[in-house]
Amino acid sequence: MPPTSFARALAAAAALCVLTGCESFRTWTPTFLKPYRPDVQQGNVVTKEMVDQLRPGMSREQVRFLLGTPLLTSIFHQDRWDYVFRLARGSGEVQSRKLAVFFKDNRLDRFESDDMPPEALADNLILGRKPKAAPKPPPKEPQPPINLPAK
Repeated sequence: MPPTSFARALAAAAALCVLTGCESFRTWTPTFLKPYRPDVQQGNVVTKEMVDQLRPGMSREQVRFLLGTPLLTSIFHQDRWDYVFRLARGSGEVQSRKLAVFFKDNRLDRFESDDMPPEALADNLILGRKPKAAPKPPPKEPQPPINLPAK
């Protein structure tokens, strides 16, 4: 007995439903059929300006005030704090940055850092705007020449 048109339509609909679960379905479908994928931000936002303020000899409280509570602390490495930031865009792009802070005798000894974005750029990245260059400082006005009386 040959399949009826209803059975074919039902089989096609079932196949379409199964294919929507496949990752390969996203590559060839129109944009309006793709599911919404939100940006997911995790961790500590650390900017270049914050890292530039770190100085050897700072106390743990000063570092915590400057950078915030670390995302990772280990009972096995009590003299190390890790600040990790991860931004997964809905488009699939992933950004990850790490900062490790090392203490010796409860004072900042050293730190290791990825390249951190300036504050203005970090704000734009988190908000999903097109990243722009950091704002330029206003131009300095030339100082008027000082005329000293001749002797």
